[in-house]
Amino acid sequence: MKGTFKKIGIVGFKEKSADLACALNQIALWAVAHPQVKFFALDSLSGLVQKPIRVVKEAGLRSVDLLLAIGGDGTVLSAAHIALGHSIPILGVNAGRVGFLAESRVEGLAKTLDDLLAGDFSTRDRMMIDASVFRGKKCVAKQTVLNEVHIRAHAPDRMVNVNVAYNGTDLTEYWADSLLISTPTGSTAYNLAAGGPIIHPSTPAVVLTPVAPSSLSVRPLVLSLTDKKLEIVSAVGRSLDLVFDGRITVEAKPGDRVTLVESKSVTTFIRMRHTGFVGALREKLGWTGKPRLA
Repeated sequence: MKGTFKKIGIVGFKEKSADLACALNQIALWAVAHPQVKFFALDSLSGLVQKPIRVVKEAGLRSVDLLLAIGGDGTVLSAAHIALGHSIPILGVNAGRVGFLAESRVEGLAKTLDDLLAGDFSTRDRMMIDASVFRGKKCVAKQTVLNEVHIRAHAPDRMVNVNVAYNGTDLTEYWADSLLISTPTGSTAYNLAAGGPIIHPSTPAVVLTPVAPSSLSVRPLVLSLTDKKLEIVSAVGRSLDLVFDGRITVEAKPGDRVTLVESKSVTTFIRMRHTGFVGALREKLGWTGKPRLA
């Protein structure tokens, strides 16, 4: 892919990171020295960017060759939804806290851009989930998610009570504060905080994690979605709130059926040569092995 990045988009949010201005300044300086590469920033960054970076609306980023997501994992998720359906790879630049989806840091961003121009990188595809809500035979809502579908009771003071079927066979009834269905990418997000397992990004599976279940015997469950389908309905005829990637909420009415399948779409991430998922676990989670002797 050497030399293919002629147009690079930038996604970020002013209030999210103190390092954002530093990153944009580095990009502007690099862009002046490399006029063959054009940069376009999302209009949420208006007032922070410097020439020769141009400010465009979200639609203007869908024709770039690469998206730089500068911030935390939420910023990377926003970039993933911009890229959806347009086959645009994403490089996350960590200007947040943990940043599992960010391959690079603000420090040394100019070197990262040099490596991109030289083709010194690889790509990794991450699976996504297509979630659909059916009212009878009619599909009334559909979303594609990179992280998770979060199922909550529509009434804020109630627990969620749902029946789940796996590929046409009844699986179980969940009664919990809420239920997460996470991709491998999402396994290091809310799923991890809720006590779910970390899944390697190349594993074609999802994890069902009940949040604060009523029964101690209910544990997170990892299932393949390859040519398989999950179906979820309210067990008590009540409305459900479906939260997609923490961004969009859709209400499923009583009797609606929610189906989850592996999407044909993927999110493509740029991976720099010196980074990797295992290294990210050690660095971002502080995995240091056995205690050191004093």
